[in-house]
Amino acid sequence: LAGIALVKKSAEIISKGLNAAQDMSSLASQVDDLFEGKKQLKHQERQERAVGKSPTQTIIDQKLADEHIAEIKALIIARFGFYAWTDIIKLQKEAAFEEKQRQALERKTKQQKREDMQEAAVVGGSLAVGIALVLLVGFTVWAMQ
Repeated sequence: LAGIALVKKSAEIISKGLNAAQDMSSLASQVDDLFEGKKQLKHQERQERAVGKSPTQTIIDQKLADEHIAEIKALIIARFGFYAWTDIIKLQKEAAFEEKQRQALERKTKQQKREDMQEAAVVGGSLAVGIALVLLVGFTVWAMQ
C-alpha cells in the first residue's frame, strides 16, 4: 500500500487491536507501517514538486496522516504510558539513521568498485598497447632480416 492508504489501514488496525494487545510487539509492524506511509507521502511530495506538479493532495494526505499518528500516539500513551511512545520515536529515528548510513556505505562501495574497474581498464589498456608495440617492433625487426 502507498502513502495515505498505508497510514489509514495501519491506524485502523492499531486502534482496533490496541486494547486486546498484551504488549506492543503484536502491533509493532503496524506502527512501522504507519511511519512508512508518512515517509512515502513526504517522498511523493518531493517528487511532485520536482516535476512541477501540484502537491496539494499529498500535503492534505500528510495532514491526515499526522492526525492518524496523533490518534495512535494518544492510544499508545493511554495504554502503555508516555515512554512507550518516546521509545517508538527513538527507534524510528535510529532505524532511519542506520538506513542512511547503509545507503551511504553502499554508494561508497559502488563508487570504489567503479574506480577499481576504471583503474583496471587503464592498466589493461596500457598493457595491451605495450604488447602491441613490442610485437610491432618484433615484426619490424623480423621483416628487416
